[in-house]
Amino acid sequence: MNKILKDGSTVSIREAVVEDAEKLCKYMEIVNAETQNLSREPHEWNMTVENEAKFLESVMKSNNDCHLVMMKDGVIISGSGFHGSGLSRLSHKVSLGISVLKDYHNQGVGTLMMEALIEKAKEYHKTKIELDVRSDNHAAIHVYKKSGFKIEGYREDGFFVDGKYIGLTLMGLNLREDL
Repeated sequence: MNKILKDGSTVSIREAVVEDAEKLCKYMEIVNAETQNLSREPHEWNMTVENEAKFLESVMKSNNDCHLVMMKDGVIISGSGFHGSGLSRLSHKVSLGISVLKDYHNQGVGTLMMEALIEKAKEYHKTKIELDVRSDNHAAIHVYKKSGFKIEGYREDGFFVDGKYIGLTLMGLNLREDL
């Protein structure tokens, strides 16, 4: 699906496929080096193209996982997705993550990806989306709130970056129609 960013440029959002493995590995190397908002340090990203391809293949076969990419001029500018459980007591919900290349911050990428992920979660018949975010990442929290997420809790010292402990804000979006 084609979308328009705030700067007027056209992007496309689609499910990641095995053929994206090399581009996704390059994307992850860049995005991990650009931000301290993701779970890993840059040197901790060690996925090979072959392993990424196997991962994407498993996601494509899953009823609980989804991986989307946003493309601009053949380049991945956002990789986002969710992961769920096959356990029946947990199968109604998924955990979500979004990353965006720094050059595309404040262009509406996060909002567009969130809209696409919410639609995918509904297609997968999920009724709850959960995420956690650094409590000092106000831009991301704003995007999540704008998308309907509510703050559900706080995890003290949930992140450790540059010798400092940082709290995590726990957020959720209920997709149940019976509320």
